[in-house]
Amino acid sequence: MVVSSGVGGVISVLSAYDTFKEKGWQHLSPFSIAMLMPNGSAGWIGIEIGARAGVYSTVSACASGAEAIGYGIEMIRCGRADVVVAGGTEAPIHPLNIAGFAAMRALSTRNYEPQRASRPFDKGRDGFVIAEGAGVVVLELARHAAARGAVVHAVAAGIGYSADAHHIAQPERTGAGIIAAIQHALADAGLDAEEIVHVNAHATATPVGDVVEGQALRAGIGAHAGQIAVSATKSMTGHLFGAAGAVEAIATVLAMRDGVAPPTINLDDPDDEVGVHACTEARELRPRTRRPMAALSNSFGFGGHNVVLAFTAA
Repeated sequence: MVVSSGVGGVISVLSAYDTFKEKGWQHLSPFSIAMLMPNGSAGWIGIEIGARAGVYSTVSACASGAEAIGYGIEMIRCGRADVVVAGGTEAPIHPLNIAGFAAMRALSTRNYEPQRASRPFDKGRDGFVIAEGAGVVVLELARHAAARGAVVHAVAAGIGYSADAHHIAQPERTGAGIIAAIQHALADAGLDAEEIVHVNAHATATPVGDVVEGQALRAGIGAHAGQIAVSATKSMTGHLFGAAGAVEAIATVLAMRDGVAPPTINLDDPDDEVGVHACTEARELRPRTRRPMAALSNSFGFGGHNVVLAFTAA
């Protein structure tokens, strides 16, 4: 059981503090601590489903949900569990969080047109849109899934990790860490670059981040990058922070299952500097080799965390 969050129960903290300040400690909920601790979501879900192989929360900012899935894969590989529930959850919409990101100049200011504010890879992008949600996958050892007749949607084939060791919030401009994570994921999954038909990009719609990721994708995948269907689903969901990597991993799995890459909306004027071409409409996916088609899901977090998950069609 691995469920993560980027900022934890921050709203619970703020609400509890207001109650404490205005009414005193006697009026605090006895669940205040359980609601604010970063591992709270994993703990509660683990109790609910009876997870006994281990309950964990990986905290790596916006890469948390993807890293949770990666950790779950490793739990199965090393024999600690046959089945792992893994993902991320986040509920960050609060004036303090919005103000903090606004002070960083990380948010879009397209307030007059909110439905079009999230614009990954577009020349007019000016920051991300805060969102909240959750996503969870069930990871299972192949023979265990077969024995119980489970429906397999895709294969969790590989993981790539790296760290920029550069800046607490800004990406490293050469994209070296992202390139390393992509290449580690390919190697871990035993994939050749030509087998990748789809990438769900991290693509938050920040001016620098999208360019670094696009150029790193081209460098990490090589000559086949131009043939890949790239999707930036944050254009539709907004930025889910600790849940983003999990929700985007699910979108990648469904793309493999259904053979269709989701579109990137609000992409009216693609930025040539990005170096890859994102789908503006749903695009059919087909394998380019005799092996099953494969896809990557990218997640990067403040602090320089880079996580790339590789999936193949079932």
